[in-house]
Amino acid sequence: MSRTTVCRWLPKDPAAVETFVSDLLVRSRVIHGRHPKTRTRFAKAGESLKTAISRIDIKLDLNCLRSHYRVIADQVQVYTVRALHPIVQEFQDYIEREGVVYAAFNEMFEQAPPPQNEDQAKIEDYVDLMEMIDTNLTTAPSFGQGVSAMVAAVPYYGIISRFCNTPAGYNAFTHPGVNERFCRVFTAWHEYLTSSASTNVIHDGDGGWLSTAALNAMVQSAGGTPDQDTFDNFFICDTSDPHYGFKSYDELFVRELKAVHRAVVYPDNPAIINSACSSTVHQVYYNLKRTDRFWIKNTPYSLNHMLAEDDLVDTFAMLGSLDYHRWRSPVNGTVVKTRLISGATHPNPPPTYYAACLDDDHEDLDVVSRSQDFVSNISTRALIYIQAEEPVGLMCFVGVGLGEVSTCNVVVNEGQELKKGDELGQFHFGGSTHCLIFRPGVTVTPIDQDGQPLEGSKVRVGKDILIATKQP
Repeated sequence: MSRTTVCRWLPKDPAAVETFVSDLLVRSRVIHGRHPKTRTRFAKAGESLKTAISRIDIKLDLNCLRSHYRVIADQVQVYTVRALHPIVQEFQDYIEREGVVYAAFNEMFEQAPPPQNEDQAKIEDYVDLMEMIDTNLTTAPSFGQGVSAMVAAVPYYGIISRFCNTPAGYNAFTHPGVNERFCRVFTAWHEYLTSSASTNVIHDGDGGWLSTAALNAMVQSAGGTPDQDTFDNFFICDTSDPHYGFKSYDELFVRELKAVHRAVVYPDNPAIINSACSSTVHQVYYNLKRTDRFWIKNTPYSLNHMLAEDDLVDTFAMLGSLDYHRWRSPVNGTVVKTRLISGATHPNPPPTYYAACLDDDHEDLDVVSRSQDFVSNISTRALIYIQAEEPVGLMCFVGVGLGEVSTCNVVVNEGQELKKGDELGQFHFGGSTHCLIFRPGVTVTPIDQDGQPLEGSKVRVGKDILIATKQP
């Protein structure tokens, strides 16, 4: 299979992404004791940033660094110069030790196109890159950062976007040793996002997830009307707690809808297939063969790739839909089989085509992950096969994680009896796409939503979306 570009990333406003990266770079340099313009070192690790900045010509409101530091309630915030995390330091040592990697990490900066705005700070070399990776290692996504939610939630995409399409960038990001070290970085980031320290972005100030704008956005995304509905009416939370009862950023990310907002329509009708997530339905595909190519957000799939060449691959056709972070059973039935497929367990997995198709907080960009590339190599998929009541029969729920960081958590076991609406699992650390796949011999007919075609409609979890009939 021929090589292709590492990633093709098409945000609606690349200038906004460049601004995001530039601002992050400035903060990262200061956090690591380097001048944001000259890059010269002005302080050592452990020194007070407030004291160090007062000695030089930097004008910076240290409050803009809040999301990068642990915030302790009722204590004066202290910002100190940071050394690289041991994982990132080892990554940098590896670059400098391995000749081929060192060459690639230097050449990709020479090959990368310049930012559109020449006045903005740009990543100059792998030292800048490592410091930005280090900064994000202890940074949870904030709300409303002026760019696509994709980049705000997964800043690593923004950091590498200028370099991943270069020949040297391809060589760097697909190198097994580099992939292995990126996996270590993402594992450490996952640990941070599940820790109490990540609650420093769950507040009601600017950029906080409890700000009025953020709460309204989450209510609207769940199908509510911000003028009439409140966050605590839609989601299970504790408004008496400073962080609404969420113990980490990840707990907020997988926040649970109240039962009334995920109620199952026609719970006892086996011919009705319900939405497994609050999702925007992409398309219904019929009569797919195992290697037929179909498309989700401009990204090629096949059943063979989607189901990882499972023995049951020949039995299905497909419905694809987008959105949401918890999955619930669309049918009554029994779990036949579950599989969790994670490319991140192998630094150089075999080439496959996977998609990073995002929930409707991310409608402003397409991310295309191609074969052999850095992003698709470490996607994660969850397969849950369910033997549903007739006429549906055997079907499969597929959750596809977002790029290099998203993970899938399956909470059901083989042999478990399911009722419509029972929880199947969740996405963590990034949204993605889910698919419902059905066997031949079953016809599924889309149900219009409020007078509009199902395809392209946003449907809440539990809503009736398909009628199944068995072919004679």
